[in-house]
Amino acid sequence: MPDALTTLAFAGADLSGAELTGLAIMSLIVGIVGGIVGIALGVVRLPVMTAVGIDPLIAASTNLFVSVLGSFAGSWPAILQHRIVFQVVLIIGVPAVAGSFVGGLYADLVSRTVLLTLVALLLVWSSTMMIMRALAELRGTVEITDDLDPSVGRGDLNPKTVTRESFLGFGIGVIGGAVGLALGVLRMPALIHVLKMKPSLAAGTNLALTILVGTSGFTGHLLRGRVDWLLVGTIGVPAMIGMFAGSRMGGSVDPTKLRLAVGIVLLAVSPLVFFDAFWG
Repeated sequence: MPDALTTLAFAGADLSGAELTGLAIMSLIVGIVGGIVGIALGVVRLPVMTAVGIDPLIAASTNLFVSVLGSFAGSWPAILQHRIVFQVVLIIGVPAVAGSFVGGLYADLVSRTVLLTLVALLLVWSSTMMIMRALAELRGTVEITDDLDPSVGRGDLNPKTVTRESFLGFGIGVIGGAVGLALGVLRMPALIHVLKMKPSLAAGTNLALTILVGTSGFTGHLLRGRVDWLLVGTIGVPAMIGMFAGSRMGGSVDPTKLRLAVGIVLLAVSPLVFFDAFWG
């Protein structure tokens, strides 16, 4: 392990100043969008990092920790705006954390191509469903949940949905930990459609879950010595600034429009995941 740490700790030093600056700017922009919709959007950062020549395992560990940093910053405005349902964080977070740690620890034993292709397909499906639902609400063909009622949309936590979300959370955690994604992009649709949460509450809750899941997955990579602290600092600080700003804006967005925005963002990033699966 010491040799691995010595060899990989500053892999980002091989990048030029222009490349590091570009990664920082990209991370800031992605952070703002992610803060608004409540998703760390590591699915955007990861293929960009591998495209500039960063080792996939280093990119994976860096991306997980950056997702944690960004989500931590984004969660603060969500806490102040009471947009985090901590009961859901606890129930869904435990199996997701366990899965993410296992995935991160044994990431080098899993085919990234297969896992990322699965993620991309799920992204296309879930984003399409969210867009269709939001458009139906805007047309008035389905009922819109009252986002102003604090007792509505906090999660339908019956035994059936909790069991389903627990297994789903563990599976998403394993895949995310292995490929270096906290995969809030997959949890977000599940929170809205399975647990029937308001988009604004789902966004804040998802950020809190990302902190737990991302930390667990990163720990698995850390134990294997796959960490690049230079990249963590270069990409992580802008991500924190961006997600803090975006999260403050996200609390005031109309729930239907927020659902539509989340769906569009997820659909837009799915080609990046396909690209990273086969050419990253």
